[in-house]
Amino acid sequence: MILDHFSEWMHFHTRLSDNSVYKYTRAVNTVSHEMQSQQVIRKSIFDMNLVELDVAIANIFINPQFVKKNTTGNNMYSNSLKQYRYFYLDTSDDDASFEPIVQSLSASNLTQTEKESIIKARIGQGQYRMSLLSKYGKRCIVTGIDNVKVLVASHIKPWSVCENHERIDSENGLLLSANLDKLFDCGLITFGKTGKLFVSSFVGSENEKRLNISETITVDLKASAQLMDYLSYHQDVLFVKGYR
Repeated sequence: MILDHFSEWMHFHTRLSDNSVYKYTRAVNTVSHEMQSQQVIRKSIFDMNLVELDVAIANIFINPQFVKKNTTGNNMYSNSLKQYRYFYLDTSDDDASFEPIVQSLSASNLTQTEKESIIKARIGQGQYRMSLLSKYGKRCIVTGIDNVKVLVASHIKPWSVCENHERIDSENGLLLSANLDKLFDCGLITFGKTGKLFVSSFVGSENEKRLNISETITVDLKASAQLMDYLSYHQDVLFVKGYR
């Protein structure tokens, strides 16, 4: 059962006590049942692919009952869901789950050019990528790497949960080298309002050294109000702080 695998994964990857692992595992299960009963989600979290999970978490986090429960529980429920998302990413290879969204775009009333722009933006291509390369001077905002072959136009709010206009909005993007893009996508790094880099403990101190990243780094986000709104989503919904 996937819930047992999640529990085993937490035992291996965190410094949580057995009791805390039990509470976090139970929290995800409780949220799944309660949100199904309220018809916020249509099936168990444990039966979802990545796109379904991201959409579910986005909807759950704004549900009034969940917000109240999470606040009372000192954010244990939101933290448990974010950790479950990272567990899923760490143990699954699930790119095909984007296909239904792509098919829905093909059946929509958008022009062919609009469809192509939105689809290309999912993989950081097209005008979306060109806009970010221009904005950040063809350099990774953290490392300064300027080889465009290893630079990724990374969505801040995931493409899967965006409205179509958000999918091609360059304010919903950062230019990162490939390894940092993957960390950002998994919620293992994020950025504060001043551009301060925050690093999840799941990265590990030795990997921080290998990647030459730390929370002493501050970057120029070239931030706008729109970018900060997207970044707030990333901080609140995706970033897995972990346990330092």
